[in-house]
Amino acid sequence: MEKEELLELEAETFLDTVSKNVERIREAKGMTKLDVSRELGFMYPDHYSRMELRANSKHFNLKHIYKLSKILNVPISELLGNED
Repeated sequence: MEKEELLELEAETFLDTVSKNVERIREAKGMTKLDVSRELGFMYPDHYSRMELRANSKHFNLKHIYKLSKILNVPISELLGNED
């Protein structure tokens, strides 16, 4: 595997990890996707849901991560970190 391909694979894995962490923490806090999507300023939860599920390669950006850390009341590192 070439270096570029490996970096791309690692980046996608990282984005998957972030989405899984957000979902896990959101559920642990007893919040719905609708709750969080509204707090992020989305009129409809579909866009948020696609990011959390990584549907169609959608993902959270840095601004979303910052806001999610405030909404979920966790450090950014908890959203970004790997559970392993």
